[in-house]
Amino acid sequence: MEICTRVACYLEGKGRLVSFPLVTLAGLSDGINPCAIGMMIMLLGYLVVFHRKEKKQLLVIGLAYILTVFITYLVIGLGFYRFVSEINLWATKSILNKIFGSLMVLAGAVQIKDVFWPDSPLHLRIPVAAKEKLQGLIRKASFPATILLAFLVTLLETPCSLPLYVGTANILSQSGLPLIGVVAYFLYYNFLFVLPLIIILGLILFGYNLTSMKEWEHKAEKWMKLIMGLLLVGMGVWLAIS
Repeated sequence: MEICTRVACYLEGKGRLVSFPLVTLAGLSDGINPCAIGMMIMLLGYLVVFHRKEKKQLLVIGLAYILTVFITYLVIGLGFYRFVSEINLWATKSILNKIFGSLMVLAGAVQIKDVFWPDSPLHLRIPVAAKEKLQGLIRKASFPATILLAFLVTLLETPCSLPLYVGTANILSQSGLPLIGVVAYFLYYNFLFVLPLIIILGLILFGYNLTSMKEWEHKAEKWMKLIMGLLLVGMGVWLAIS
């Protein structure tokens, strides 16, 4: 019997172990995706500098952004889970694990490549043209525009974290956990995904300098990509050989 660090579920004598630390690490690494973080800082910064929004207004808009990201990504994750579960019904699990694992390693290599050779082709990020349109929503600075912004950012950033999220969904689909357990894991994963956004909102509300935060985000972007890339490679190798 594993203690605390693993959740084991056996259904009719069958089941797989789901690593709680692994899901935790995946959720946190997915959460440091610079796409959503950068847009969050830009949105709140625009509200503070150009619209002089008070803290209460920043809190409402910030929470609306975070909640929309949370719900959108949760629905996407459950969709991935349903898709992978359907495939697992007719495909050999070992073959699927090798396919998903290889894709994760490839995606991780692209992320790591962006750290050292950012100008080379092939990227996992929001297209430049799409970013310009998202910035137009930021300038509107309205509640509906914030909801739409968060929804679109989540959709457009999904390709950045697609291999990691699908890999996690694949692990959960083979876990033998009942549906309520799977949903609980996805809720936990998505909480970790938005946790950096919650921290950023808190820092801004407590008066942290926006210019310093934007500079930090710019400097930390390559480290975010490196961490995500290394985790993708590690999880991909683990999944491929499991």
